Amino acid sequence: MRFFRTVFRDILYVSKVTGVTNKKVIIFTVVVLSQITAFSDVLLIVIFAAIITESVSESFFGFLIEFFLDNTFLLPFVVLLRFYVTYLLQMTMKKLEMAVSRNIKVHLLSEVFEKRNYSVADAYFYLNNLAGHVSFFYSNLAAFLNSFLQVTAFVIYLTISDSQIFFVLVLGIIILFYPVRFLISKAREYMHKIYIFTQISSEEVQRIVDNTFLIKLLKKEQEELNNFNEILIKQDDSNYKNISYSMLNGFLPSFMTLFTFSVIVSFKSLVASLTVDFIAVTLKLFQSLGQVTDSLNKIINSHVHIAKLYEILKSRNTIDKNKFEYKTLGDNLAIKVENIDFQYFNSEVKIFKNLSLEIPEKSHVILTGSNGSGKSTLLGLLAGVYYANKGKVCTSFENYGYIGATPLIFSGTLRDNIMYGNELFVEDETIYKTLKEFDIFKEEKNYDLDKEVDNKSLSSGQMQKIAFVRALLADVDILILDESTANLDDRSRDLVFNLLREKNMTIINSTHDPEQFKNIDLHINIDIVDELRIIEYR
Repeated sequence: MRFFRTVFRDILYVSKVTGVTNKKVIIFTVVVLSQITAFSDVLLIVIFAAIITESVSESFFGFLIEFFLDNTFLLPFVVLLRFYVTYLLQMTMKKLEMAVSRNIKVHLLSEVFEKRNYSVADAYFYLNNLAGHVSFFYSNLAAFLNSFLQVTAFVIYLTISDSQIFFVLVLGIIILFYPVRFLISKAREYMHKIYIFTQISSEEVQRIVDNTFLIKLLKKEQEELNNFNEILIKQDDSNYKNISYSMLNGFLPSFMTLFTFSVIVSFKSLVASLTVDFIAVTLKLFQSLGQVTDSLNKIINSHVHIAKLYEILKSRNTIDKNKFEYKTLGDNLAIKVENIDFQYFNSEVKIFKNLSLEIPEKSHVILTGSNGSGKSTLLGLLAGVYYANKGKVCTSFENYGYIGATPLIFSGTLRDNIMYGNELFVEDETIYKTLKEFDIFKEEKNYDLDKEVDNKSLSSGQMQKIAFVRALLADVDILILDESTANLDDRSRDLVFNLLREKNMTIINSTHDPEQFKNIDLHINIDIVDELRIIEYR
C-alpha cells in the first residue's frame, strides 16, 4: 500500500510539471472512445454470430440485432465507424504523449538554466531519456483505463449471457493475479537497472567525446570501446530480462483463455451451453485483460523514471539565488567570494569548501590549476552561472562576457553572430571597423555582415576572434575567459589583448599556459591537497 501511495504522490507532482492543459479531459475522451470501440466490438460479434447461426440470442442487444439483421447493408458503416474511432483513440493518446514529452523537456531545460548545477551528461540524459519515459507513462495510463473498462463491459455481457461458465472464467482471472504481480515486480526491478546503466552510458559518451583527441593520441580507442561495450552489454542484459518478464506478463491472459477453454470443453454439460457470441466475447475479454496487465506493467516500469524525476525536481540541492548578489563592493573590487561550498547536482563530492577570494576591478587575473581542479566551475560561480550551496558571491557589475575554447557560433549571418545577446544598438560601421581591427579575414568580401557563417565555414581562430568582438561590442565590464586563446597564434593573441587592455575591463583568464600572457595583475592557482582545493596567490 505504501508503494501505491508513493506512486500516486509522484504522479500528482509530476503531472503538475507537465503543464499540458486539459489532460483529464483528453484522458476522459480517450476512455469514451475506447468504450465506443468495446461496445461496437460486442455488437458486431453478436450480429455476426446471429447471422452464422441463423438465431438471435437473448441479450440487451436484441433490438439492435433485429435492426441490423433487417438492414445488413449498414454493417460496413458500423465497421468503418469502429476503426475510425480506434484511429482517433490512438492519435489522441499519441498527441498527449508528445505534448507531455515536449513540456517535460522544456521544463527540465529550464531547470538546467535555473539550478545551474547539472553536469552536461546529466542534462543530456534527463532531456533525452527521462522525458520520453515520463510521457510514455501517460499514454499507458490511458491504455490501462481503456482496457480495464473494456474488461468491465465484456464481464457484464458474459455475466448476463451465462453466469455458470462465467464463474469458471473469473476463477481463471483470480489465478492470474499472483503470477502477474510477480512478473510486474521483476520487470520493474530490471527497469531500474536499465535506468542506471543508461545514465552511466550517457556519462561515458560525454567523457569519451570530450577527450577524443587525447584518447586517439594515446591509442586507447580499443580499450575505451571495450569498456563502453561492457556497459552496453549490462544495459542490454537488463533490457532483455525486462522485456522477457513483460512479454510473459502479456502472454498470460491469452494462455489462461485457451487453458480455461480446454478445461471447459472436457465437461459436456458446459460445452452444450456455449454459444458463438459467448466464445468470441470471452476471447475479447482476455485480449483486453492482456492489455490491462501489459499497460499496468508499463505504468510500473515508467514509475521508475517518474520517481527519478520527482527526486530531481524535489532535490535537496535547493538553489538559493541570494548566493549570488549584485552590489557595490568598494575597495576597487569587482568580485568578492565569501566562504562558499559547491557541489554538482546528484553528486556527494564537494568541488569547493569554504572558499574565499577577491578579484580587483579592472585587473587581468590569471587562473591556473591542474585538470579537474575546478577552474571552469570557479568561473561559473564567479559569473553567477552556478550558485553556491553555502556562502555568497558578490559582484559590482552585471554586464559579463564569456569566451571558451569553442566559442558559440551558430548558422546565421555574421552580424547575428556578433550581436548575439547584445541589447545595445551598434552601427554596422562600428562592427565592420572592429572586425578589421581584429584582422579576422584575409579577403575583403568576407567582411560582409550579411554573409552566412557557421562553425564549419570558420576556422577555430576566426571563431575565437569573433567571440572577442562580440564581447567588446557588448561593452562588458567583466570578461570570463576559459582557454579562450587556445587556437590563436602569438601575434593574434597579443593583438587581442592589446585591444582588450584599451577597454580597461576586468578579465578573469583561465589557462594552462600563463607564460603566454603579459601585464598580469594577479595570478590565482587552484591546488588539490588531501582532496581539498586550496587557493594560492602567485
